[in-house]
Amino acid sequence: MKSFPLLLALALFPLLSGWTLGGDPEEEDAAVKAEVTTLISSALAEEKDQTPGARLKKLQQAADAVQAKFPRNVLVAEPLQAADSADALEKALRQAQKTLTFQIKHEADLPAGFPQPTPVGEIGLKQYPAYRLAKTGSRNDSGFFKLFTHITLNRIEMTAPVEMTYDSGQDQSPQQTAMAFLYGDPTIGQVGDKLGGVNVADVPAITTVSMGLAGDVNPKRLAETERRLETWLSQHAPEYERTGKLRVLGYNSPRIADERRYFEVELPVGKK
Repeated sequence: MKSFPLLLALALFPLLSGWTLGGDPEEEDAAVKAEVTTLISSALAEEKDQTPGARLKKLQQAADAVQAKFPRNVLVAEPLQAADSADALEKALRQAQKTLTFQIKHEADLPAGFPQPTPVGEIGLKQYPAYRLAKTGSRNDSGFFKLFTHITLNRIEMTAPVEMTYDSGQDQSPQQTAMAFLYGDPTIGQVGDKLGGVNVADVPAITTVSMGLAGDVNPKRLAETERRLETWLSQHAPEYERTGKLRVLGYNSPRIADERRYFEVELPVGKK
């Protein structure tokens, strides 16, 4: 159960930090979204009045077309490829439609020069510029209140994402060890130790392998995604190797429902 101070911070967070609940939705490629929605909806509607064989053929054609359009999306491809019946294909197509039409709820600006979030289900390399952050030790988001107090007292505008660092390994589930709020620009404030156990530091430019996800952050999903990222790296970018700890970039405030939250899971990487 969350403590009263943390509950109070969560309640005041959007009002005092510059986050808003009604932020503009992500600018999507309307043509692609319409095409996918029409394709899947048409297949699901038509299959109800067809023979079993014709139904399976129609659904498989839709599945093949969706995969061809979005070959990099593992959350779309894997269920469609694993489907071994018409019912399984229908379920996978409905999930694909949900994944591909997910809209990120933008509540705050990105730090200066940051790349756009990775689409849900996709994996790829990302280049981040140097940035400044306020960081503190954290387990199960316990550092949130310290960081919230820091930016409030220092009149520093909130940005998205919030950065969370995790320890992980073969014999343990990922465990959060630190949390950081990112400054909008590396020229804001001064580096060094601050009140309340917060440290302000500059982070050099980095490359990561990243996957976009929606929903709840939990150890099981993090461990699974960490394995996905390592596998993808070995298969698609073998010239790179992992150079740092697992991290999560959270883009939404606690008031956004779990199923509507967006986050990225990343591994820092470098050339071998």
